[in-house]
Amino acid sequence: MNKSFGLLVKVAKNYYIDSMSQSEIAALYKISRPTIANILKECREKGIVEIRVNDSSPFSSPAGEQLKSQYGLKTVCIVPNETDYPLTLYKTCLQAASFLSPLLTDRIRIGISWGTALYHVIRQLPKSEIIDSEVVQLIGGLGASALSYDGSELARILADKLNSRCFPLLSPLLVKSTKLKQLLLSEPGIYETIEKTKTLDLALVGMSSDQPEDSALVRARFLSPDEALRIYEAGSCGHLCGYHYDSEGKFMNIPINRRVVGIDPAAFLQIPRRIGIACGRQKFKAILAALKGKLVTDLFTDETTALQILSFRE
Repeated sequence: MNKSFGLLVKVAKNYYIDSMSQSEIAALYKISRPTIANILKECREKGIVEIRVNDSSPFSSPAGEQLKSQYGLKTVCIVPNETDYPLTLYKTCLQAASFLSPLLTDRIRIGISWGTALYHVIRQLPKSEIIDSEVVQLIGGLGASALSYDGSELARILADKLNSRCFPLLSPLLVKSTKLKQLLLSEPGIYETIEKTKTLDLALVGMSSDQPEDSALVRARFLSPDEALRIYEAGSCGHLCGYHYDSEGKFMNIPINRRVVGIDPAAFLQIPRRIGIACGRQKFKAILAALKGKLVTDLFTDETTALQILSFRE
């Protein structure tokens, strides 16, 4: 059979664009399957088809591989920086949502914290109908000052998308005293949610700097700048799930940590998959500390921040 240029192009399109099998194409043109295989080979030899491997995936960068090796991470995704921070964060969250979607399988138990990054991730997840799954709010609420990014709202949206049962934590994130905290923990609804945090498969969390001008808790008006400064001067580097940790990623034994209503730090560290999403130069020390303390098992961040982490010297 005379293999004209037009036929070569048609067969290439059928195979590489239309995803037809070689047998289907052979039946279409009434020729043998080995002939189709030879045509596809000829298409590559003549340059009609060019096969490229995209090695610039944000999951396979040299910096990402170095972070994985150095800190024992399961996954590292490093997204190129855009012209501004919001766009960089948004694109990082798109990658996180794409990565997360296939992990959300039947009977999974998911914990979720709060924050802008998680808001974008949850919004980008497609709706699915997984069976017998649960979404659990990891920490108490922030109140009206950050309603869109509050853990209760994010847990509700995620549970709705996955057709899952939702377990909100109907308490403030931070209370006035440890006595009040213990009283709240004895309330049936709060007690049930805290118990659920002990058997999670996966957690979604953000990380924030504890420098007062960069603290997410200050922006949410849960801490005053003066309170944040005192915590920072006590040696805190960042906070995760409302708990402050030092430069080695150890949760600190300070009064404010004992007044957080949420998952116990020891229970948090037992969650098999702890996916951390954070971007921005102002967060690099907080992210670095979290990596040192193995607070997260998977990291999604931007290129500038990743390079800062790798080049930092004490």
